[in-house]
Amino acid sequence: MKIERLVVGPEQTNCYLLINDGDLVIVDPGAGARRIIDKIESYDAKVQGILLTHGHFDHIGAVDTLYNKYNCKIYASKDDEKILTDIRYNSYFGESATVTSPVTWLDSASVSLGNLQFDVIYSPGHTSGSVMYRYGNCLFSGDTLFKESVGRTDLYSGSYSQLLQSLEVIKELPYDMVVFPGHGFETTIGEELKNNPFLQ
Repeated sequence: MKIERLVVGPEQTNCYLLINDGDLVIVDPGAGARRIIDKIESYDAKVQGILLTHGHFDHIGAVDTLYNKYNCKIYASKDDEKILTDIRYNSYFGESATVTSPVTWLDSASVSLGNLQFDVIYSPGHTSGSVMYRYGNCLFSGDTLFKESVGRTDLYSGSYSQLLQSLEVIKELPYDMVVFPGHGFETTIGEELKNNPFLQ
């Protein structure tokens, strides 16, 4: 399996492409739809779906364009429905985005897209609908966990107490699991247990 990271938009959001045996899954296409499409087209792979870790504008800005081109499924937590669909809950310093394409709301602990299967880890805190996706020994943590930091909780539906509960779940993940966050560089659970003050 190949993981391609594209840093997109003014918030420097990580968009990930996962490619495995001719299938491709997109995680958090926050902006730069043309650039994402150009990268997708460089692979001989079929787009099977879009996974959203949460609904903030900087993680969803290219969703509708990608859906219109690839007609693929979009997965997100229903707890972020307002953020995804209503600009009143999803704007910050003049930046905003919504998703008008049909979304499949997560309702189980796993999602299968082509030959890629993900475990869904519900991790409210940054938003009430924040989730992380685990693929093998890789964790796509969105804005729940960063290298040596965590996501903010002062925007709509954020909750620091919920985030602390989600971090307790993260502490139980394998030490060598590789974390691919929504912003910044990758890390491991072990490195975060040692260096992240929020996991002490």
